[in-house]
Amino acid sequence: MIIDDIVRTKTDGIENSPAEIEAIITAYSVGSINDSELTPWLKAVYRYGMSDEETFALVNAMIESGERLDFSHLSNRVVDKHSTGGVGDKVSLVLTPILAACGAAVPMIAGRSLGHTGGTLDKLESIPGYKVDLPLPQFQDIVEKVGLSIIGQTKEICPADKKIYSLRDKTNTIVSIPLICGSIMSKKIAEGVNALAMNITIGNGAFMKSLDEGKGLGEKLKLVGEKFGIKTSVVYSTMDQPLGRKAGLWNEVQEAVACLKGEGEKDVMELVTQLATTLLRDNDSSAPEKKVKEAIESGAALQKLEALVESHEGDASLLHSSKNVHPPRYEQQVVADRTGFIADMDTEFIGRSVNLLTIFEDGGTRHLDPSGGVRFEKKVGDEVRDGKTMAICFGSNQDRVELSARRIYSAVVISDTPKEPPPVIL
Repeated sequence: MIIDDIVRTKTDGIENSPAEIEAIITAYSVGSINDSELTPWLKAVYRYGMSDEETFALVNAMIESGERLDFSHLSNRVVDKHSTGGVGDKVSLVLTPILAACGAAVPMIAGRSLGHTGGTLDKLESIPGYKVDLPLPQFQDIVEKVGLSIIGQTKEICPADKKIYSLRDKTNTIVSIPLICGSIMSKKIAEGVNALAMNITIGNGAFMKSLDEGKGLGEKLKLVGEKFGIKTSVVYSTMDQPLGRKAGLWNEVQEAVACLKGEGEKDVMELVTQLATTLLRDNDSSAPEKKVKEAIESGAALQKLEALVESHEGDASLLHSSKNVHPPRYEQQVVADRTGFIADMDTEFIGRSVNLLTIFEDGGTRHLDPSGGVRFEKKVGDEVRDGKTMAICFGSNQDRVELSARRIYSAVVISDTPKEPPPVIL
């Protein structure tokens, strides 16, 4: 097929056939067409959307661009979770060990930061020694022996999506329901899971700004899941402020460890428990809330996190000696200029300010600063006092730390009257 004709069809607002979608995705995957040739098609999808049949074809084309894993020989159910992202979202680091401790198998292919949101892989790489790039046979072996493994997208799994994922960020076509569906569901289907819990975040720090918008995505994800035989559940949660008290890289790992020790922030644990019980209930598990509580109180979930780190060649002992790992060189307090109550936080702007501390480019090469991050002393609904600290920014670059502190200061609104914090689960 002539790719120009396929692009022209979509840019004219006309539906592509499954064969056309397979052709253009395959061509881009194998390098027959380049970024500039695919970009008009992506922008047309962003503008006009896709029908259900087009979306199914997109998901299938991405799956067929690589290999599929098979865990059908396991007696335990194979499950996974995916989030549309946010700020301070360390849920995967807490949830997956809990699920494994409750008897599920969790093969997770995670992503890096996208736009203003943080990435699970970036956080895992802040654990000294942790390898996110493993051969597929090793990944499958770890899932079978440990109960969970979290890796980055490999060249074997949905290689077309791996290339398109990066191009979407460059072309401002991230917030497209069919493209999001194609990216998420192709990887999850290729993982070989039986059940998937989708966490769709809603609010000023999410890609989906309204619940109606989020439901449009949730319904499409469920539809795709059912088409490909995966039980898909959706949990809608608020992202009108950072999740938990920490956002960054290593500091989010620290907060995840605290959660598994029973010392987690209320909002993080409410979301983790909701997602865990959703998947365990789908697994016909009796009293899933009790199982989640027992997994934490017994230390079994924390042991699963340690086993995960060790199996990926990381040093799990460092999870418990966090003060000696990635100490930041600079800190800057974000101080209130009046007494009152935090009424609003521009979470997307805060997310970009966090990324300023954790991600930088040098000569076109992406680098991470694991010491970078923010600790939020106060959040929506909390009382603040003139001259007192609301947040602390830290990292290895003084200019970036100071700039991030100024930006976060400008992203917080203080009012005279108290405001109820937003609910975690919508």
